[in-house]
Amino acid sequence: MTTETMRFEAPVGQPIRYKTLIFTVRACETTAADEVAPDSAAYMTVDTQPKALPGRVAPPGRQVYKGWMYANSPGLNPLQHPVYDAWLIACKTSSPVAPAAKR
Repeated sequence: MTTETMRFEAPVGQPIRYKTLIFTVRACETTAADEVAPDSAAYMTVDTQPKALPGRVAPPGRQVYKGWMYANSPGLNPLQHPVYDAWLIACKTSSPVAPAAKR
């Protein structure tokens, strides 16, 4: 048996393919920095879409997951797939831009 671990970023609203899976994050939220137990939660869909063989049409895809995933509780709503395990590590947010100082 072999195992492969891959970590990747999936921007909100942009589908990301990993082998036959397509991950689409619809929303990603993080608790405030001053919370006692910081956590991240993401609402996402995961579709399976095998790649087309040369000279053939790709088989139809199907949705294999739709729901919230929680970084601190990966077993709460897991992706149930015979080959892959996937879980949320964190939501990455950009820092707000401070308004320009008045002169």
